[in-house]
Amino acid sequence: MQVHDLTLMLSLFIASLTGSIVLMSMARMSQKVEGARYWAAALGVLSLAYLSQISMQNAPRTLLVTTFNTCLILGHSLWLIGAWHFVYVKPSLTRIAILIVPVFILALIFTVIWPDRECRLAVIGVWLICVRGHYGWVLWQHAKHDKNEYLATQITVVVVLLEIALSALYTLYGTFGSLPNIGSTFSWVGGYTWLVALIGIVAGTPLLMLLSAGRFVRKLEYAAHHDELTDILNRHGLSKCLENIMPLSKRKCDSLAVIMLDVDHFKHVNDTYGHTMGDAILAELGATLKTQVRSSDLVVRWGGEEFCILLFDITPTHTLQLSEKIRDTFSKNVLNLSPQFITNPITLSAGLAFSDTVSRKHIESTQALADRALYVAKKNGRNRSELYSNEEV
Repeated sequence: MQVHDLTLMLSLFIASLTGSIVLMSMARMSQKVEGARYWAAALGVLSLAYLSQISMQNAPRTLLVTTFNTCLILGHSLWLIGAWHFVYVKPSLTRIAILIVPVFILALIFTVIWPDRECRLAVIGVWLICVRGHYGWVLWQHAKHDKNEYLATQITVVVVLLEIALSALYTLYGTFGSLPNIGSTFSWVGGYTWLVALIGIVAGTPLLMLLSAGRFVRKLEYAAHHDELTDILNRHGLSKCLENIMPLSKRKCDSLAVIMLDVDHFKHVNDTYGHTMGDAILAELGATLKTQVRSSDLVVRWGGEEFCILLFDITPTHTLQLSEKIRDTFSKNVLNLSPQFITNPITLSAGLAFSDTVSRKHIESTQALADRALYVAKKNGRNRSELYSNEEV
């Protein structure tokens, strides 16, 4: 089957422009989906490359080639930069310059200064193979957070491998001067290479949408289950975690403990130092808690300046030791926020309770007892840990 190059260019232009509009619309809906804006920009720039081949056939050859190659290089660079951002590997300006500048200069040299089509095709072809290969590798290494993302990544890698194979053949033919100019005569190598590029864009746009949508949904779920200020679980997140871990905890653990923590005189802290400093103190407490507990423990912002730690398979003695260690570490860490806290220390009170039965009901009752122990700690002068006992309440 013979398909004219310019017909494929028109199809590539329409597909790229459509994909760019769709991805940009998705990116505007969610500012937090890393990579989507770069992918939209990449398709937009590539659409200009294909448009130049359609609209500039009567223009000077040097202008046409320079325009096409510039857009092609920038488009595929943006595509790779989008992948870097998507997997949270934000590239430096130096890395971006290394990606774009050398190939752009060489392409310009072999187009304007020392016209050599074979060398130009070899340089751009090898660069494209490396860029597309690295794009597939980046997604394969890092984009596997759930089954839908993994499936989208698998399909993307297959399409990329097909593009690389045809690009290698295209580069090989171009290097040895066996490839006609785009739009002149039919070449099965050129035709099928651009056809695969079309398939890559037509299939790639929905795949990028799936990757972006999946990331957006995960971010929404994370935001629903975590406190924005401290980046630890909120009460809804605790409930969700317990649904997932309770069946396993009942089989593997035979005890649980709850620590309820509260920043002493927090209203006075806000009134004296301002709410910005109050937020910084709470954020520091959240960071301290995350570094002091085990990975199996659950840390929750219970509300306001009150925090809850749920621990499985731990003794009362070790629970008390952990509580004191947290209080001491926090008091030291918070000094980094302001030298005023040396003479006016920010302290914690803690209430602890223990249960030798692991169940959702016992977690709730143990938390209530730890809350009562916290009240005792406050009544006894604050800046202390109290283990619940019937005699003290």
